[in-house]
Amino acid sequence: MALKPVRPERLIIRPPSEWRSMLVRVTRGCKWNRCKFCGQYPAFGEPAFSVRDVDDVKDDIDWFAARMPFLTTAFLGDADPLCRPLKESLDIISYLRIKNPRLERVTAYARAQTMWKLGEPGLKQLARAGLNRLHIGLESGDLQTLKFQFKGQTPKIVVQAGQWIKNAGIELSLYVLLGIAGQYRWKEHCDETANALNIVNPDFIRMRRLWVYQGGEGAMMLENPLCHEVKNGNFTPQTAEGTVKELRRILSRLENITGSMVCDHANNYVTVEGRMPDDKEKMLAAIDEFLSLPEHDRNAHYEAVGSTI
Repeated sequence: MALKPVRPERLIIRPPSEWRSMLVRVTRGCKWNRCKFCGQYPAFGEPAFSVRDVDDVKDDIDWFAARMPFLTTAFLGDADPLCRPLKESLDIISYLRIKNPRLERVTAYARAQTMWKLGEPGLKQLARAGLNRLHIGLESGDLQTLKFQFKGQTPKIVVQAGQWIKNAGIELSLYVLLGIAGQYRWKEHCDETANALNIVNPDFIRMRRLWVYQGGEGAMMLENPLCHEVKNGNFTPQTAEGTVKELRRILSRLENITGSMVCDHANNYVTVEGRMPDDKEKMLAAIDEFLSLPEHDRNAHYEAVGSTI
């Protein structure tokens, strides 16, 4: 006799901002799964990508509706849940809204390449079905850095998709990865990232820091793919202080941004957040205040923060 599946099926990763959300697993793992800086889904035991059956996803939605009707936000995962046929995505989002009429927000991870392929008409259909926000990894606006990291997208694709997303009425969170260019291309990474952000003007800029984790660290079973590049001398990880300087350089070059910038992850060495442009100088001052501390104090802070996913 076959065992009934556990409900609801759990996601691997979610944004920190979605910790109170209904977590609906639409796909398993990452379809692309080639970014050198990541490798998280295989490291957490999900090496293959698969698309869950629509009826199974709806069963999970029913479970949440029956047991947690008080939830007001929902998040769709894993890495690229909207890569499935558009009709199926619309069906899932519409069903989610029908079964949970209290929902104020429906959010999802997404790859920029997938959203670009959907085009503005497809994105508008998702918005009409009830999708409110997308979390997308820009990582860097520097084309050479993205090519080295095998991200599978160009800055132009992210910019175009980002503009379509905003035109569709969907909020956009773009993620920036401090340290992704290593020690020798960090200025280009910062400047081109700021350029891309200035064009798109996302609703949220979410800062993260690269961690080249070793196999067996914490819950991670496999090492970060970048470890191979480090061992071969092809990548020199950014220093802790270097990532703080990257944060400052990117922030200082943001212009005409009207959204929020946040460092909403425990991996960030310096946590600043605020609404642009009003809080820009306040955030820069906070970074400068940290950098003015004695070197011993700064190094002790880096050690205390450590690294985590």
